[in-house]
Amino acid sequence: MFTVGIDLGTTASVVSYVKDGKPQVIRICGNTSIPSVVNYSSSLPIVGREAIYKADSLNTIFSIKRHIGSNRKFLNRTPTEISADILYYLKSKTEELVGQNIDAAVITVPAHFSDIQRTATKRAASIAGLKVLRLINEPTAAALAFGIEKRKNGMFLVYDFGGGTFDCSLLRLEDGVFQVLATGGDNHLGGDDVDNDILNNNFSKNGISNITNDEYILGKLVAKYLKENLKEQDKIESEFICKGKKYNFCLTKQELKEFSSKSLNRTLDICRQVLEDANIDKSEINNVILVGGMTRLKLIKDSVYEFLKVPLCDDLNPEEVVSLGAAIQAQSISEKNSNMILIDVVSLTLGIETFGGGVDRIIYRNTPIPISERREYTTYQDNQHGIKFHVVQGERLLADECQTLANFELKGIPSMPAGMPRVIVDFNIDINGILSIKAFEKTTGISQSVVVTETPVLSESDVFNILQKAYEEQENDKIKIRNIDISIELNRLLKFWNLIINDIPFNERKIVSKKIKELNSQLSSKNFDATILLKSEIESIIGKFLDEIISCRLSGKKLADMRRI
Repeated sequence: MFTVGIDLGTTASVVSYVKDGKPQVIRICGNTSIPSVVNYSSSLPIVGREAIYKADSLNTIFSIKRHIGSNRKFLNRTPTEISADILYYLKSKTEELVGQNIDAAVITVPAHFSDIQRTATKRAASIAGLKVLRLINEPTAAALAFGIEKRKNGMFLVYDFGGGTFDCSLLRLEDGVFQVLATGGDNHLGGDDVDNDILNNNFSKNGISNITNDEYILGKLVAKYLKENLKEQDKIESEFICKGKKYNFCLTKQELKEFSSKSLNRTLDICRQVLEDANIDKSEINNVILVGGMTRLKLIKDSVYEFLKVPLCDDLNPEEVVSLGAAIQAQSISEKNSNMILIDVVSLTLGIETFGGGVDRIIYRNTPIPISERREYTTYQDNQHGIKFHVVQGERLLADECQTLANFELKGIPSMPAGMPRVIVDFNIDINGILSIKAFEKTTGISQSVVVTETPVLSESDVFNILQKAYEEQENDKIKIRNIDISIELNRLLKFWNLIINDIPFNERKIVSKKIKELNSQLSSKNFDATILLKSEIESIIGKFLDEIISCRLSGKKLADMRRI
């Protein structure tokens, strides 16, 4: 069985396979790294370096991975379809070089990819004619390639700073079990951002403006060259031609430090968050594994070491290591090698919107996968024949502040009093991190299921921003959830009070009626503190008569009649 590992990257992609027990990168057109760029100027898609060389911005797509899972269109194509063209190119070129058909592949994804993005990646592979053995998180694949599973037990941090995304994962190896303890990342943070700063700085210094898209693309290539080739020297220069005129582009060490500092500091903030999530101190880490093209820079290496004070693993090509690890995993699965167990985690909390707008959290972030969890729900109105479920992902306590994953409805519930139906909802996340949900009513057996796929969803937010926002708003969210609970409880009590108010004595009835009117006013103005006091006052009055009201109701009489009021 011929299997491969594919690193489907934001800026570049790599294919590897295991030969004679050793993973190695496929050299496509003489290169190990293929730009994740597609040009649609001809009848067939043009992929890789040839797509860049055409410099045709109107028909060329860059960094499509940042959009995968969304419903946006680029040149009338979805991100999934464009990704499929890249994967098909990698597949066909590999088969030509090796002389075998690819039977299956392990494809890597950022650890912080959502369920929608993972499903879209798997669908892209299917369109390209690739059978996916497994989706594996990029940091996990990198750790495999560095041979962590062959080393002694310990704690390892993977720092993956690529062209378009950043990932940080904390992993523990213990007696053959390779477990991801916590993960974090940003799918809009990478070397591309630094390249943009270098380019814009040179445009400014040279007084260049009103450039075309094609000129901007060529400028980005020059900026990338400057960044990657500034090594020990203090300054590097290169020529840029715009509108027939030659310009001198340059980059100094100080400028690179300045342009990289914002992105670099953000990566370190994410690392701090990952360590906090796992409740692990820096001193407990044995090694740091450097992954991604940005970690070639001495500035990045020095900063990571200064932050963690931990030995760095950087003896493999950081742009190839993810693909090599995926190839190792593909070989392990195809040969049913059970010497190594991989346990990844859920990147963001999953839940269902509750009545009133809160979130019932079902699977928490950093829970090991695969995982199954179950919840039981019921109706809130008499003779309710369906329940709508809004599935969300995120760390906020309010559903409308989280990312929508799916909406579905369980229909056909027979007529029953509110609270009688028993609806079970099962959440299942498979080894690829893909979520499937099933809901069924216990008495009738009616069911509805959904697998999270591409849908019109809320705009993508990177995980770091989600976590940061959740932290900043946690106190406000708690207040909002408290107010929602108060509102729901008061509306329930108001219905009950209106049912029994005519059974209490006339004088008390007048007082209660007045306070109920005032409570409704405060509820409308969202003065929840005032409603709590009024609720207490009303309950203290009505509570004096509840036992008598119940006795009267059972006897078919009114309390007023029994008291002859």
